[in-house]
Amino acid sequence: MKKLLLLLLCFCMIVPALAEGNEYSLPVDFSGGYKAPEENYTQDTYEDASLSVRMEKRDIDGVRYDIAWIKVASPTQLRTAVAGAPNEVVTKMPGAMSRSLNAVVAINGDFYTQRKDGLIYRQGVPFRYDLNHRKDVLVIDEAGDLHVFLANEERTQEMMDFLSAGHTIINAFTFGPALVKNGEFLPIPKSYSERDDGTDRGLFDSCLPSPRMVIAQMGPLEYVFVEAEGRNAVSKGVTTDQMGQFMITLGVETAYCVDGGNSCIMFFHGRYYDSNYKESEREQSDIIYVCSAVPN
Repeated sequence: MKKLLLLLLCFCMIVPALAEGNEYSLPVDFSGGYKAPEENYTQDTYEDASLSVRMEKRDIDGVRYDIAWIKVASPTQLRTAVAGAPNEVVTKMPGAMSRSLNAVVAINGDFYTQRKDGLIYRQGVPFRYDLNHRKDVLVIDEAGDLHVFLANEERTQEMMDFLSAGHTIINAFTFGPALVKNGEFLPIPKSYSERDDGTDRGLFDSCLPSPRMVIAQMGPLEYVFVEAEGRNAVSKGVTTDQMGQFMITLGVETAYCVDGGNSCIMFFHGRYYDSNYKESEREQSDIIYVCSAVPN
């Protein structure tokens, strides 16, 4: 663990020029993207030279899935934003954050301010290094690739190998569980059905149908955001295992749950794409989004 922390400290301030030579690269900071021209939108799509988005809804067995299929030209277009300074317990409406940053598609993040531990990075800035031994970690690297590090005894070495290979952490999340790794479904581990004191939390998030939000990767610079709606008239929600099995049907290589329940929210074209409305929107600490990199 000490070696891992040392490596993290050594690499934390090294943020390479991502996709060097790519005319559509954005700065790795907390600025937003370029404003997407209105004429590039249709009801369910967005298209420009740097970004392709296709939105889709599927109703399956009483569950509404909201899906955003995304292709970007540069890894810098997959971005995060926070409501305040690093680790500052500040929240904002995710819709307001997404619109201020010119997001084409945005979803909620891992609501990291609700916890005091975890490996947390945002836009190349390290917030925390305190690994939670019960939680899977998602890392997005300099190439825009998603990596999940499972909460097991091999994780420290895997992360050391990842950093030693020259990768840079651009964004890191501690929530989970990881649902898919290397194209294979991951059943929920026992640690996600227990409280920190070891008592069973079987009636909590992982074991009952609930709203879920997932970020996943299909291939290089190709992603899918998926929300399983729940607790409303159109959708009963899913368990985490059911969500993972659905992600397998989409053909993803990597999939990871961010915050679910009342935090779940998806925006497209600055508007609710799911069944949320103004009164149901919940203030949160962070979002994940994609944006245009075409100057206008």
